[in-house]
Amino acid sequence: MNFEYVKQYIKDAGLPNYRIAQVQDAVFKRGISSWEEASSLPADLRAKLTVARPILSFQVSKIVCSQEDKVAKALLTLKDGFQIETVLLKPQDTWSVCVSSQVGCPLRCAFCSTGKMGFKRDLTQEEITDQVLMWYQYVRKEKLGERISSVVFMGMGEPLLNYVNVVKAARDLSRPDQLNIGARHISVSTSGIADKLHKLAVDLPQANLAVSLHNADNAERSKIMPVNRRYDLDDLKKALEEYIAMTGRQVFLEYSVIENVNSRPEHIRKLADWIYSVKDNYLLHVNLIACNLGRGEKTSDRVVKDFAAGLKGMGIGVTIRKSMGNDILAACGQLASQQK
Repeated sequence: MNFEYVKQYIKDAGLPNYRIAQVQDAVFKRGISSWEEASSLPADLRAKLTVARPILSFQVSKIVCSQEDKVAKALLTLKDGFQIETVLLKPQDTWSVCVSSQVGCPLRCAFCSTGKMGFKRDLTQEEITDQVLMWYQYVRKEKLGERISSVVFMGMGEPLLNYVNVVKAARDLSRPDQLNIGARHISVSTSGIADKLHKLAVDLPQANLAVSLHNADNAERSKIMPVNRRYDLDDLKKALEEYIAMTGRQVFLEYSVIENVNSRPEHIRKLADWIYSVKDNYLLHVNLIACNLGRGEKTSDRVVKDFAAGLKGMGIGVTIRKSMGNDILAACGQLASQQK
């Protein structure tokens, strides 16, 4: 819901300002999913808002829940008929939402199902924030918790190619009068759009940055991540050095381990060498995850653990991230609407 539009609608209708506070309480505190539930508002205003300013900018077509993890995935149908997916997960003690920023993705990374869809369009600011609002409604309705604690821009699409709407959405999500998600609990993941990192450091200096690296050899990285032909590892290194100098923030390097593709000892050495070549590299931390190969399969845990041990032996900070939602195709790289 675009709260600013709703506030303006109420003002234009000549209604008292306390109606705005009632809307805020109903939507962002109680998590109503329809205006009819806003009992504090007069019936005629509820009816008009239902037509003029729906709470969500899309229809929730389907929600599936994992039988293995605390994960749920939703298929959303946008007003123009395009579809996206978004994920609710509880990796530890609090709920997090993985949001999509585009319909499909233009980058076509070899291991990512979203890239196989191709690119349709960017999502609007409202379509992005509404994914979090929808899951907030869900956890309240199902009595799963009181709030959404964090948001990760790691769903469908490349966030930095929809830069303006992603930044606006992140700012809205952290506003105290809306969902009030702290800026340091918002993470932006990029495949390495190097020329946007300076702007990100200015516009969202408190957000977490994650860079999908997946290989530290230019030729090999270009094969699995075509974006490397436009922004190679040297470009990325320079951009990260500037970003770190501007923000002083830790940066996470995402590395999806694919057996016999980027998992061999030479890949460990090249990754360590690249990290050590970055100024202030003590602020770089590697997140390893077993690559999701489709059909519920993934790289073996042994291969990932061996890779982590090799990095640790070279003094590199590393964490093995748990892959969640494999049974419902909600894990990293698996999001793709069924729409052809």
